[in-house]
Amino acid sequence: MLRLGPLRLHWSLLLGAVLFCAAQPGLLLLAGYALVLAAHVAGHAIATAGVPLRVEGVMLHALGGELLGTGEVAPVRRSLIAVCGVAAQALLLGAALFLPLPGDLHEALTRRNGVLLLLNLIPVKPLDGALAWKLPQRLRAARRLKFRGEMRSSRQVQQDVSDLLRKIRGNSRVR
Repeated sequence: MLRLGPLRLHWSLLLGAVLFCAAQPGLLLLAGYALVLAAHVAGHAIATAGVPLRVEGVMLHALGGELLGTGEVAPVRRSLIAVCGVAAQALLLGAALFLPLPGDLHEALTRRNGVLLLLNLIPVKPLDGALAWKLPQRLRAARRLKFRGEMRSSRQVQQDVSDLLRKIRGNSRVR
């Protein structure tokens, strides 16, 4: 079970809500903003399952949220956690396209969610894009390291070693 700890609200959350609603506060727009933020944080939280991280809290801010905690993870997993926040937003956007929703809620979960999604993909810290865009490079590096650890010998070398071992075992003379 995922334990997220206390919820902390960053001051930029109010600014994000005003901008998200385009200075036209509506209950459905605010509910859509809350759903987008919840999906984003849930994506991060699901990606941390099975990882030796201790999540001690959640910080919500204007463009999504982040998990606060302790522990170390591999760089590949760190990038994957970043991608999962944005991927959860994309899933919400895709679902909203096919569900019959009221006008403002549909607007919040599609167009405005899409804008937040794209902003989160900008490769600048502290946004998710700073780590997300490193994922392909980190996957290639991890694959190279794994391949180096599995250096395979040729069949000829394997055959020569097995022949040599047979000769050694067959010669029972003690010198």
